Amino acid sequence: MAAAPDAKFEDGYVDLIVMWQCPKLALISLMSKLNDGGHVKSPYVLYIKVKAVILEPGARTGESTKEGIIDSDGEVLVRGKGTYKSNLKSLMVYDKLQVIVDQGLATLFTPV
Repeated sequence: MAAAPDAKFEDGYVDLIVMWQCPKLALISLMSKLNDGGHVKSPYVLYIKVKAVILEPGARTGESTKEGIIDSDGEVLVRGKGTYKSNLKSLMVYDKLQVIVDQGLATLFTPV
């Protein structure tokens, strides 16, 4: 899969891919183009290289008192206001997530 076809190791950027207002039929078509990276040419996809990005959950449609949840592969990264009801101090509560690239901070070793 070529989710970020222009991504390069050690270029110092995060490849940010945002999809919005995509109809269901167009979404199915985009999924089939993930193999060769053709999905980034869609008018519903914005593909940019960034040094930093802040993800912040916005208000839910039709329920303005609650905000959204941002997750990655099912792991909750950000919980917006009003998305939880708990008095537990161990509950991780975040309202925004900041991602910054520090080029050369780590080296990745993988088998060839």
